[in-house]
Amino acid sequence: MRSYPENSPQARARILAMCLLADSDLDEEELERLSEKNVYQLVDLTPLEFMQVLRDYLHDLSNKLNTAEARVSMLEPEQVNKILAEVTERPSRIAVLATALSLCKGDHALNPAELALFQHIMGQWQLDLTDLEIEVSR
Repeated sequence: MRSYPENSPQARARILAMCLLADSDLDEEELERLSEKNVYQLVDLTPLEFMQVLRDYLHDLSNKLNTAEARVSMLEPEQVNKILAEVTERPSRIAVLATALSLCKGDHALNPAELALFQHIMGQWQLDLTDLEIEVSR
């Protein structure tokens, strides 16, 4: 898995990509919501640059197929924690997680994989629902 500089636009974008793919499905509605929710401005990337981060994330996951395990798990805690560690600023963490939650619940439900990922992120980053509620109400 490639690494990005701490708090870089790419690091923030990859967390969003990870959340979007947590349910192993990326549909057109989710991609449309990226523009509607001003996600590109939040992470300070153009749509093309964001899609490159998404593509690179998928590429990194697919490279794991060439390992001895030949198994890909997008939600391995060690891998998730490495990705999360690249965003260290609390305001960025809150904004990214609130945005990811908004994108993923666009279909009015979080599946078990998405819910598990969000709970893990909140624990890892020491955030709670109040932090997210404050961000969303802005």
